[in-house]
Amino acid sequence: MPDSVTTDGVETADAADEISDAASLFVGDTGVLDIDTRRAIVRLIRGPFLDGGADEAVWAALQRNDGVVRQFLSEIFLTLVVDDAERIAFAQQGEEADVAFPKLLRRVPLTLVDSALLLFLRQQLSTVSGTGQRAIVGLDDITAQLQPYQRQGASDHSIHAKRINAAVTKMRDNGILRATSTEARFEVSPVLRILFPPEQIAALTEAYDRLGEPDAQDSGDAEDRTGTETEDTTDD
Repeated sequence: MPDSVTTDGVETADAADEISDAASLFVGDTGVLDIDTRRAIVRLIRGPFLDGGADEAVWAALQRNDGVVRQFLSEIFLTLVVDDAERIAFAQQGEEADVAFPKLLRRVPLTLVDSALLLFLRQQLSTVSGTGQRAIVGLDDITAQLQPYQRQGASDHSIHAKRINAAVTKMRDNGILRATSTEARFEVSPVLRILFPPEQIAALTEAYDRLGEPDAQDSGDAEDRTGTETEDTTDD
């Protein structure tokens, strides 16, 4: 029998040796994972996603100990989604089968303006798909896209502007929009391709269209999620 086996969920012997040799990191530490693997797990649980381009060491640890991380997340009812091409990973809540279990991740509620913004950003990613270019949007582009969806009968444009700014802030806080070197211009994170694959865009388009309905309420009609059940760290 070979000394090591490489399958999903089973680390190689080399990885096992590395994990077992991890030094104690704090008083009372009984863990066996190295610090970068632990950081990867924390990033995944805290959400909204782990960006491999932002931390090479943590990304390398995740890839090196993929099976160990998956097993750890399974112990707390989570699954791991990894896109190697985009170097992005996130944890999502496992689907209940016959046995109910506690939910660790909380959904991020989206207003209709949030949903409209997400759809617009996802569309911008689609326009550059396969070109190797980045999707860049300006605050003026976002404002123009969302301006027609001001609440029916509302006359205070400053209130709608505040809602747009709040939606942009939420997308920045959750890593969907990244700042660029140019003020008020942002890069759309490719994570949206994973969080909102083509089959889910139709549902989001429906929420977007409801913005034009007379009885649409900005805070209650389309509570949605960012595509993955992630810890809600935004201020709504």
